[in-house]
Amino acid sequence: MGSRNRSGVVTLVGIKTVTRRGKTYRYFQTKGQPLIKLPDLPDDHPDFLRAYAAAKASKPEPVPAAAGSFAALVRSALASKDFKIKQPATRQMLKRHCDELVKEYGNLGARGVRAKHIRANLPKANAQGHRLRTWRFLCSYGVTLGLLERNEALDVAMPKLGKTEGHPPWTPSEIEAFRKRWPIGSATRAAMELLRFTGARISDAVLIGPGMVARDGVLSYRQQKTGGMAHVPWSCPMPDFAAHLSRDRELMIQSLEALSGQMTFLQAKGRTRSEKALGTMIREAAIDTGFQKSAHGLRKSLATELAEGGASAHQISAWTGHETLREVDHYTKSADRRRAVKGTEQVQNVGNNPDKVGKLPNS
Repeated sequence: MGSRNRSGVVTLVGIKTVTRRGKTYRYFQTKGQPLIKLPDLPDDHPDFLRAYAAAKASKPEPVPAAAGSFAALVRSALASKDFKIKQPATRQMLKRHCDELVKEYGNLGARGVRAKHIRANLPKANAQGHRLRTWRFLCSYGVTLGLLERNEALDVAMPKLGKTEGHPPWTPSEIEAFRKRWPIGSATRAAMELLRFTGARISDAVLIGPGMVARDGVLSYRQQKTGGMAHVPWSCPMPDFAAHLSRDRELMIQSLEALSGQMTFLQAKGRTRSEKALGTMIREAAIDTGFQKSAHGLRKSLATELAEGGASAHQISAWTGHETLREVDHYTKSADRRRAVKGTEQVQNVGNNPDKVGKLPNS
């Protein structure tokens, strides 16, 4: 609501006039909220205007959910300890799906929830697993409250999604093409270099800043998705398995020094850049360069290069922050297979010299 200005005359919006027993009362009215009484004074009186402004600025009270309703179950679950101990990304996911479910079933009784209703509610997109996890969380809490007799969501099988390669990693040639297109000094270049060398998710990259670099030259940060720690060699000597990434680190430092970020490296106009904006920036800049890749592809690219440099699964997960060794095991296995078909430097030189093909030592 706001004031309307017509020909210089200001009309106060949201005022409701009620007449009882010959006396007139005025209230500030907001849809779905209790009326707020205004003083019996002229509209232009300072005290009336102050009271009107205070009523207009007041935050609406949440409409209480009916006891036993699905909306009441959701509100109680989201305020519970079970919800608060979950990882930030999980809480965000649950909250998003809970809001959608309340819009559909808020006024219905929670006791009527059955597996067939849950099964019919699963979206057809890739969010099926997240929606079912939300149902299982709500039903489990409903059982704890005694509102539900059993967790009906457990009777619904978790959707089996076909295996996909996900976000493809950036190739070395694509990274170099990006560097030529976006010079040092641009926020786009700095963002790519930071994502490239740290292997951070975009949710973490927007929060990484100078204060996270310790005296030993290691940048350490707690991940938003898992709550686990990740450690990146920022200014300390590079480990042997990452020696080939020294140039990448130098380019990252140069790119970040060209920005004015203080609290976070990638801040925009003095504020932390949003995840969505960062992801969009990288994706559109890659398209402008001539290929289609995502910011997450840079994370995969780093893990691949660390594995090819000889890093173990433990070393990769310590750098990238992958939660389990199984998540990075395929990088090391792939690198091992590549090394298995590549001989030593001496053998490779023999193989590349046509004069020595087919000749045995001392022959």
